[in-house]
Amino acid sequence: MNDTTTTRNYDDLLLEAYNGELFGNAIFSAMASRDEWHDHREALQLLATIEDRTAAGLRPLVDAAGIDVGDGEEARRSGRELGALGGSWDGFVKALFDALPPFLANFARLREVAPDPHHPAIAALVAHEQTISAFAQLEMGGFHDVSTALLSRYLETAQ
Repeated sequence: MNDTTTTRNYDDLLLEAYNGELFGNAIFSAMASRDEWHDHREALQLLATIEDRTAAGLRPLVDAAGIDVGDGEEARRSGRELGALGGSWDGFVKALFDALPPFLANFARLREVAPDPHHPAIAALVAHEQTISAFAQLEMGGFHDVSTALLSRYLETAQ
């Protein structure tokens, strides 16, 4: 693979990850504001915070790479729109769990092609996705208190 291909892939993957975090923050925030999901508000707010913190960590890498991300409003708008849709909590958790593997694969690929694969923001990108996957698994298993505690613990210990 030549340097041009590596750079393009890195830039593309980094931009996709950054926009995905903006989207995730918006969808979880919108869902947390829904009255019918008040029982899950804490978990959704924690998820939104995790996504926001991960995006903030990625932003310096995006800027250093010279990637034009605009204002991120398109990703946020899409997240807000999806978060406003109806549905069940169990259906949401299952859809979340099913959606995560491709994201995690892209994050692992990003780490492979990054100029600094050990950069804390990239490590946090992978770790946060693993945490959200574990959260979804615990939720599907009925371990609601443990799943929310997992998110809180991640925020306490993540950089």
